[in-house]
Amino acid sequence: MPAQAYEAKVSIYPDDLLPQLQRTLAILADIEARYEIERDYLESWSGPKEVKDYLVADLEQCHRANREQLAWHLERLRQGRVLEPTPPTRTDH
Repeated sequence: MPAQAYEAKVSIYPDDLLPQLQRTLAILADIEARYEIERDYLESWSGPKEVKDYLVADLEQCHRANREQLAWHLERLRQGRVLEPTPPTRTDH
C-alpha cells in the first residue's frame, strides 16, 4: 500500500498571542466550572421558589455575559490582535 502524505492544517500564532490564548481559555474554563457549581447549589437549595428562580436567572445572565465577552476576546485574538482579557463580572451567588 503506498504511503499517503497528510497535510496538517495548524494555525501558527505569534509568540505573544499564545499566552493570551491560554490565559483566556483558562478564564473560560474557570467561568464554566464556577457556573456549574453555583447552578448545582441553587438547584438543590430549599429556599423560596421565587427567590430561587430569580437567582438562577441572574446567574444565567451573568454567565452568558461573561461567555460573550470572552468569545469576543477570543475572536480578536484569532484575528491576531493582542488584548488583555477582561476579568469576568461578578457571579457571587
